[in-house]
Amino acid sequence: MVGSDGWELPFAAVEAKVLRPVHRDGLIPRTRLLDALAATSGRASLILVTAPAGYGKTTVLGQWAAADSREFAWVTVDEADGDPVRLACHIAVALHRIRPLDPAVFRALSAGDGSRHLTALGHLLTSLRDWDRPGVLVLDDVHELHDVAAMNFIRALAAGLPAGFQLAVGSRLMHGFGRLRSEDRSAELDAGDLAFTTQEARVVLARAGVDSSDDTVDALVRRTEGWPAGVYLAARAIRAAPDPAAAAKQLTGDDPYLADYFGEELLSRASPETVLFLTRTAPLDQMSGALCDHVLGRDDSARRLAEAARRNLFVVPLDRRGEWYRYHGLVAEMLVSELRRREPGEESRVHRLAAGWYEEQGQYEKAIGHRLAGGDTVAAARLINRHAPEFVAAGRLRTVRRWLDALGPAGLVGYPPLAITAAWTLALIGDMPGAQRCLHAAQRGSFDGPLPDGSSSLTSAITVLRGSLGVLGVDQMLLDATAATESEPPGSPWFPPAMATLGIAHALTGAADLAVKELALAARLGREGLPPTAAAIALAELSLLAADRGDWADAEEKAGQAVDLIVAAGIEEHLFSILGYVAAARVAAHQGNHVAAQRYAATVLRMNTTLSPAVMPWLSAQVEIALAEIFVELGDFDAARFRTVEAERHLAGLLTEGTLRRQLHRVSARLVAGDGPVKVPSAMALTWAEMRVLQLLPTHLSLVQIGEELHISRNTVKAHVAAIYRKLQCSTRTEAVARGRDLDLLRT
Repeated sequence: MVGSDGWELPFAAVEAKVLRPVHRDGLIPRTRLLDALAATSGRASLILVTAPAGYGKTTVLGQWAAADSREFAWVTVDEADGDPVRLACHIAVALHRIRPLDPAVFRALSAGDGSRHLTALGHLLTSLRDWDRPGVLVLDDVHELHDVAAMNFIRALAAGLPAGFQLAVGSRLMHGFGRLRSEDRSAELDAGDLAFTTQEARVVLARAGVDSSDDTVDALVRRTEGWPAGVYLAARAIRAAPDPAAAAKQLTGDDPYLADYFGEELLSRASPETVLFLTRTAPLDQMSGALCDHVLGRDDSARRLAEAARRNLFVVPLDRRGEWYRYHGLVAEMLVSELRRREPGEESRVHRLAAGWYEEQGQYEKAIGHRLAGGDTVAAARLINRHAPEFVAAGRLRTVRRWLDALGPAGLVGYPPLAITAAWTLALIGDMPGAQRCLHAAQRGSFDGPLPDGSSSLTSAITVLRGSLGVLGVDQMLLDATAATESEPPGSPWFPPAMATLGIAHALTGAADLAVKELALAARLGREGLPPTAAAIALAELSLLAADRGDWADAEEKAGQAVDLIVAAGIEEHLFSILGYVAAARVAAHQGNHVAAQRYAATVLRMNTTLSPAVMPWLSAQVEIALAEIFVELGDFDAARFRTVEAERHLAGLLTEGTLRRQLHRVSARLVAGDGPVKVPSAMALTWAEMRVLQLLPTHLSLVQIGEELHISRNTVKAHVAAIYRKLQCSTRTEAVARGRDLDLLRT
């Protein structure tokens, strides 16, 4: 390029470098981003637009240039612009095309000394100050620059721009502009800003002729994390699917459309060593320098992770300290697929090493996840067996269920101690089918010696569990409990539960004298258990037996001891604590203390919603029969009648019923003798399903959301709410919540 006074730039074909991108039809208007950029005018000298490939950096800058009334100069940078003189030439020509520059700029660039770009910079900034209307200079693809001198030239240019003039930098790298940041003279858009919103993604799908329902859009945005190129590519990938929403949920990073893009924009541009680092760390859902060093056997992982994040290689920082990172979900899947192709077996090795590292750190949830992902099922089962109780106690039952599902039946058979632990866990929250499956898995497995939970043998653990469940009837319950007490020595932690079960079985088969002795022994020894559930249920059963024989002083003493033990041990929400409250309610009802009786009975109803003793038919029947007696005593015949119906239903699940049928006949006879016309419905006649809905009424959840939470339809929820209003004698949700709390049917 030759000027009118004879100067000549040292590089040819600079004109091709200074053309702004051609606007393409069909692109989504990024209105919210353009508004943000427009708001920076007059405040920020530097606009940084940094994100990984495919986030639409060039598109946003191009739309800004088209929408803004100012003049834009545009330079698309390439690797050759690492020569600062060449870069300065391109910038000067781009600016000169929209407004003539002082010829001194070009004369300086034509000079022969090595610092001519710095000399030219001074003339350039002076010339820009003479412009009557500031403009915007866009430098796109600045990540192509690897020369420090070229970046320093850009920093000096940004720092020296006259007021009102702006420099916009589009790059995949996060560049250092500390001075301008500290002076609050910069504005930034990153991947989080550039990601598509659900509405923008909806427009993409609609224009591509793809179903743009909420389910499809939400699934697509969740899977792509709003990555614009990913949304466009995914729209093409799912366009022909019969169920676009399902296809969006199942979209993975190794989809051909996505894999080709990642291969071209990520893997092909990275060094072999970087690709090796990326693929071998991809199985890790989170990465730190220490973890990656352990897995890879190196000592520079922290630096590599920081560099990958700075270069926007789809590595997302998880904290401000730069310690933990993760890959974009689709990229992680693509990299894992690449690892499997390049190094079969390496993925399992990475998971095993990561699991070991997390175990050393005491992060057992992560360790279990990696054991499962690496196919090390026995080690995973051991860890789950050791830590499942603490997760359940912390309310993390869904996590435990997810682990058990990942292991599958074969994993439980392979490590029977976990099958026993899982069966107890599921039984205590009312999942009878799940508990039965785990019990069957334990029966199919084999294990030598005592179990980690203290059981003397696998056979003994099975008999204790089977006896407690009692699903084969009261007679088989007695046989199993007898075998359990014979196989567990008195010093075993499972001897008190076995003895309590034996006492209950004798009570339910009519051997009350034997039951009292066995339950007293279980109560004495079980107090040392952690938790002392065996003692609590033994004391409760002793109270009910005392009430049956008319010894109300003993019934009151034992019920009080049971409740005190339950509260002291913090096991108010344990399944076996239900009988303690039943016993206390029965004593209070006999004493005419209607308030206390109703409070204890309400506690039982509330506990039933989360614990569901239906997993143990004998326990469910016993609870319902006792509640019926209590409500007869209180004169609440509507509630008593409902409880006898429920008891009948549970008895139908027992092969042999023992004395339970006789107890039900006794309370039914009392009900017939004392029942009068029902004037009002009873709050104590709320069904299990209605109680579950009632527990969610104090929350912010809508009826639709309550249905989703309970896996029932909105119409079913409405029907339950109507029944709740009728039985609680109220007409609004607020009144129902207040009434439920007054009656202790809701947690305070």
